[in-house]
Amino acid sequence: MVDETSGFHHIEFHTIQPNHTLDVLVRIYGFQIIAQRTTLNYSQWFLKSYECQLLISSVLNSDLNDEIILTNNYYDILTPIIRNSTTRDLILDRDTVFNIALHVKSIQSILDKNSDVQVLVSLRQAIDEYGSIEYACIKSCIGNVIHTLIDASQYLGPCLPGFTQVSISKQDGFTPLMIHGIDHIAFAVEKHSALSSIAWYEKVFGMKRFIVNREDDPFQGFTVRLGTVGMRLFASEFWKCAETAVVNEKKSNVKLVFGESLIENGSGSSDQITTFIRKHKGQAGIQHIAFTCVDNIKHVVLIAKANGAQFLSPLADYYRQENNGRKIEEAGENVSELAELGILLDDEADDCNRLCSNKRILLQIFTKSIFNNDTFFLEFIERRGATGFGAGNIRILWKIVQQQINGET
Repeated sequence: MVDETSGFHHIEFHTIQPNHTLDVLVRIYGFQIIAQRTTLNYSQWFLKSYECQLLISSVLNSDLNDEIILTNNYYDILTPIIRNSTTRDLILDRDTVFNIALHVKSIQSILDKNSDVQVLVSLRQAIDEYGSIEYACIKSCIGNVIHTLIDASQYLGPCLPGFTQVSISKQDGFTPLMIHGIDHIAFAVEKHSALSSIAWYEKVFGMKRFIVNREDDPFQGFTVRLGTVGMRLFASEFWKCAETAVVNEKKSNVKLVFGESLIENGSGSSDQITTFIRKHKGQAGIQHIAFTCVDNIKHVVLIAKANGAQFLSPLADYYRQENNGRKIEEAGENVSELAELGILLDDEADDCNRLCSNKRILLQIFTKSIFNNDTFFLEFIERRGATGFGAGNIRILWKIVQQQINGET
């Protein structure tokens, strides 16, 4: 299958507390509001930080009987979704990250090749003074997740047709830009559904499974166990070969991670995957987004903490363990500094090149949930040559999140 997708256009949140969500993203993490709009039924704010774009939506009134459509030329996926009784529950009355909007080269090609995919918004055009876009919206195989497909090759505007630009100079306060782009998006999915989800994304978007780390099993994924609970982790990205070359031959920036619980149904146990699904109206969905940093992860954490960010605390003995301390020092970092900031460090060196001086390093940190329902959270990541996910960091991050669920942090 020829790749029709070239990257993330934007990620859309729906929130019942827009002021809180905007405060977290703008004041604490430095996103800038570049455009906004309000209709009779919803308000939206378009946020940007370098290559990362977020759309924050909040439905004000779900009764669309008296909706006045200002113009059919504007971009609009919310009205068709909330007008339909079978799809409105994807977003209404909840805080959720639900829409991964993708740059595509040919929307019609994707729709033609996947006639069995549920189309939420049929192919249409949006126009304003900056040009035009084509877009459509389809339902993912995962929970309440949808994908808006956008061809913006004929558009020169700052975001999407129908939005009014906001002067950055008139916004209250100033937080420096910290986020450069999106490293990956992680789903929490039902048990035994990760591999079928990967197959769906391969069929629809031409994505391929990739190896998380050297412990990744082709059928079982990378397994994390903590007592009687745990998860299997799988990942998918665009296959970098001649048949799936992306636009301008740039490296793909679409990477998806799928986490499924090891807990058997009816066992009475819970973990971070099953807890997410339970608190997310019983649906699988987007658990977290990992952002890359403009400068370095230490700088981001320092600024964000000063702004009031809440990060998950690592295990008390993590930095005292000899192996972790050695990795940190060999990476040229200070153990005490990373411990104070709460940043984890891992490497991708395998057994045959562990003595190599040019190791592939990965630094990560998780925030606490930015929603009151304790579902979705953020990750900050810095890659120094690393392409996958360190086995050590994954296990520690699982334990940290599990501790939060158990009320231990």
